[in-house]
Amino acid sequence: MFKKYFREIEFCTYCPKMCKFCCPVGNASGVESYSPWGRMTLLHMVREGIVDFNREIAHTMYQCSGCMLCREYCDHLIEVPLVMIAAREKAAIENKLPWEVVEYFKFWKQHQNPFGDNLSARVRTLLPESYFNQDAQVMYLPGAGHIYNNPSVIQDTFKLFEAMDIDYVACYDGDPIDCGTTLRELGLRKEYGANAAKLADKISRCKVVVSGSPAAVYELKVEFEQMGLKVPPKVFHIAEFLWPMVKDGRFDVRKQFPQRVMYHDADYLGRYLGVYDEPRSILGAVLREAPVEFSRNREKADSCGANGGLPITNPDLAKEIAKARLAEFYESDATALAVACPDAQRIFQSVDDNIEVLDVINILARCI
Repeated sequence: MFKKYFREIEFCTYCPKMCKFCCPVGNASGVESYSPWGRMTLLHMVREGIVDFNREIAHTMYQCSGCMLCREYCDHLIEVPLVMIAAREKAAIENKLPWEVVEYFKFWKQHQNPFGDNLSARVRTLLPESYFNQDAQVMYLPGAGHIYNNPSVIQDTFKLFEAMDIDYVACYDGDPIDCGTTLRELGLRKEYGANAAKLADKISRCKVVVSGSPAAVYELKVEFEQMGLKVPPKVFHIAEFLWPMVKDGRFDVRKQFPQRVMYHDADYLGRYLGVYDEPRSILGAVLREAPVEFSRNREKADSCGANGGLPITNPDLAKEIAKARLAEFYESDATALAVACPDAQRIFQSVDDNIEVLDVINILARCI
């Protein structure tokens, strides 16, 4: 299985290890084997037959948030998280999954989503019936995280559509409603593929899909296509979809947002999809001052710890990464933290519920 990643493992093993100083997992844990170099070196030893791929090594492969920050500091642009997922797939095949992953999948299999609720039914309570048309050419994919944790983002999205006279976007409420990102991140490739095929079939008739979940956009644009699934020709994050209309003055800004806002670049939206300007431009249209930037932003932004399956396999470590990211927010003069990702919003809120963490969509909707 690791032949495909010979270059990545070889280069990382004999590298001077600059990436380990930027790795949020390595920094938060202080464990050398949890750094990109440490994990890749273990796989090198497995490939060379020095050690067996046992449960302990398999568990180490799950100590990665998948943030891809290590790539930004790597001269060879090695994408370590892809190798970690391959190792996790090997753990699944060889029945060496951590118990947390086994329990997660049991839960997911029962409910067909990460949260244990009927999310399709729940989303139908958020909007008028007229917004649900499964034959629509432009479909809004709400995302499981927003439905369960922050449904106001979905409601505000359609509030903005109304303000811009956009009456051709329908809200998806089909089954499955979860894109399965966490299944893929945990190495459950077979289960992920089955879920992806069902979802792709449901939305294949659309011409455009829009979502407020960067992970969902990534799955459709990259992972689904790589599996040969038929996906709509155009897939956008909501910030990409709305910014041209905001720029063209499709609605009046009734009032500017009064608070000082700091903006966090989410992993999937930023390093995976390359979307940096649109959320900032939307904020710039309604804020009195430009958003406050973290000292490490855009491509070099620190992770919040919400992805890569880490909140499942090591939730305490995931929260420590989020706390490390918030340290700079506390030192700033910002009074609200803006995000464009449900996972980032959820983990920041779980770490400190005294902080006002708002989606960019929430902020925009408050100003019309």
